[in-house]
Amino acid sequence: MPKMKTGDVRLFEGKKRALAVSIGLWAEKPGRQIHIHISGHGGNTWVTNDPKSERYHKTLFRNLRQILLQNERWPFGDEGDETEAK
Repeated sequence: MPKMKTGDVRLFEGKKRALAVSIGLWAEKPGRQIHIHISGHGGNTWVTNDPKSERYHKTLFRNLRQILLQNERWPFGDEGDETEAK
């Protein structure tokens, strides 16, 4: 299998409606907010855990944060864990 690159697309065998897209994820804190950046097929965007921001998305932030945590790529300790609460 060739080396994975950001934006790579793989089609699932037998599934005509599903595919996988390789994305890049990283977290930054340029000010008060934590930004989780998502880079992939067609560009870059980000989400935040700040409910006052138009980029706020609680569940997406939580899920992406969990991926970063599980892979030891979350540099902000417990910050952002409020998205774990229901």
